[in-house]
Amino acid sequence: MAKNIELNACISNPETLFAVDLGSLDAVYLGQPYCLKYDGNYLLDPAAVTTAVDRLHADDKKAYLTTPAILTDSDWPRLETVLRAAAAAGIDGLEAHDVGVFRWMRRELPEIAVHVGNFTNVYNEESAAMWERLGAARIVPSHELTGDELEIVVGGCGVDCERPVHGPLPLGMAYTCLLRRNTPDSPEKPCRQQCAEPHYLELDGWRMRSVGTSLLSGEDYCLVEHLEDLAARGLAAFRLETYFDNAEKINQLSAVYRQALELASTGTAVESSQVELLRGLALRGLCNGWHFGRNGRDYVGAGDACVN
Repeated sequence: MAKNIELNACISNPETLFAVDLGSLDAVYLGQPYCLKYDGNYLLDPAAVTTAVDRLHADDKKAYLTTPAILTDSDWPRLETVLRAAAAAGIDGLEAHDVGVFRWMRRELPEIAVHVGNFTNVYNEESAAMWERLGAARIVPSHELTGDELEIVVGGCGVDCERPVHGPLPLGMAYTCLLRRNTPDSPEKPCRQQCAEPHYLELDGWRMRSVGTSLLSGEDYCLVEHLEDLAARGLAAFRLETYFDNAEKINQLSAVYRQALELASTGTAVESSQVELLRGLALRGLCNGWHFGRNGRDYVGAGDACVN
């Protein structure tokens, strides 16, 4: 690999962050973009964000803050307070999924790097170029792109690009929580945090995980055997989608991917035992088919072996 690749993970709340071993990571995305009601969500706690930034910087790690995938007018005052607190704490980057939020960040916090997240749906080099002109410091192209399509977008972009390489990936979003709507709880009652539990929709071998406001892939997306190829396509960062994972799982995932990155830098394949470890950590197995233009539920290994 020609350059160092950043490995980052997504951590939703202080309880998880302070239990995670940061040694294998280069950066952390703070906050949970699917729902502000998620227990301890950094996106509602300015003081917690400030503490988290200090902790990450003390460990020589970069601190980023994501934002909600779908933002309502009533949410904005609280989010603005958190964004300003993050900027004052020296956050290394803010991630926007909404063009209005992005423009506010560039106007009000021009000294902070702004990342364009996956929910902005960057599918081609023209849309990537548009975000670059608007001032994006990093772009996360749509995870639905194949490897070849991704390379076109990255090659036509003058800013860093990032790719999710592991975890359940979002397939769609909703304005209201479907899990909460289908329970006897009234909107005024505290959320029962059902999204932290595994809820699956399954039919004829197909499965999706519901987290209330979003449907995620039923299997964990996994590109651990293809990091060398991804790096050759010009990517600057790899993301572990760990919003709903506990500290123990994040530690295991980050350790495997750190080792895989080191092996990829020397052209060495990741060990099969590590792939099986990741398969064991996944609730419903691994997938990566759409990266190769195949059935999305398939898992394609380094030897081009397709395993369902």
